[in-house]
Amino acid sequence: MKGKGQGSLEYLFMVAAALIIIFVVVHYLGENSVKASEQSQVASLQAQAELAKSSLQAKGFWNDEHCFYILSTSYAQDKVGSEYGISIKDKGPNGECNQNDKVLYYVDYSGSEYRDEIKALYDNDNYKLKTLKELYDLCLANDEKACKIIIALDESSWIQHGQS
Repeated sequence: MKGKGQGSLEYLFMVAAALIIIFVVVHYLGENSVKASEQSQVASLQAQAELAKSSLQAKGFWNDEHCFYILSTSYAQDKVGSEYGISIKDKGPNGECNQNDKVLYYVDYSGSEYRDEIKALYDNDNYKLKTLKELYDLCLANDEKACKIIIALDESSWIQHGQS
């Protein structure tokens, strides 16, 4: 009887070990599929941003040195007629982007699918007063928000400053 009980115990341990191995493998594969899905999403946004940049270049709106600034809700309402506004500025004489630089365009991004995500970046210093090139470089470095901003710029209405 002792031998039979010991064999059952060994069998039980083998089954438990097999279940543990299966659990570890499934967990590992699950994590990798989530990472692959996230990487696929970023790659898709980067491809869309690349197309948006090309479209903006073709329209004459893209300039690596122009500065990008998300407007406050009230200022955007005044300048573009919606709460979703961006200003595109010329770099100042010091070669840096500043809030007081000359505005070239106002952009109404109310039609963008990413409008609320972009509006939420108003107080985020990572996205304040960046050049379009810096924004593009952030996108290429897997920054989804930067990619979404570039995509939104292409989906938006551009208003030349001084015109209505």
